[in-house]
Amino acid sequence: MRAEFTAPRYLWGGVLLAGSAGALLALAGINTAARSPLVLLFLVAAPALAVAGLLRGIDRAASIVVAIAAAIVINVLVAETMLAVGAWSPRAGLVAIAIISAAIGAIGLRPAHRAVALPTRGGRPQRADGGISSGT
Repeated sequence: MRAEFTAPRYLWGGVLLAGSAGALLALAGINTAARSPLVLLFLVAAPALAVAGLLRGIDRAASIVVAIAAAIVINVLVAETMLAVGAWSPRAGLVAIAIISAAIGAIGLRPAHRAVALPTRGGRPQRADGGISSGT
């Protein structure tokens, strides 16, 4: 039973690794037949996987749709911004996508803040953040 839950993690890790290899090939200026598909894979997979890490509490299908839509939006916004300021460069765009994806991924690694009920004060439990819990 456990193998069916761990296989997608290995699959997504492999997709990200292959895309990262394509990005490194592009940054190094090495021309191969596999570079273009791997770079496109990176441009979609890196932001999508980073955003998917933030969507732990929703349905898997909805998470996939939102993550892919967010990846497209991130790519378009980076391209539009670079064009608007006159700084268009495919390599710089690739680096910008990598940095934005890493930042979003780092946010997803942060532990979730949970309000913890402390001992009661005046008949109502008090939350760790200073508020008074509703008791339910």
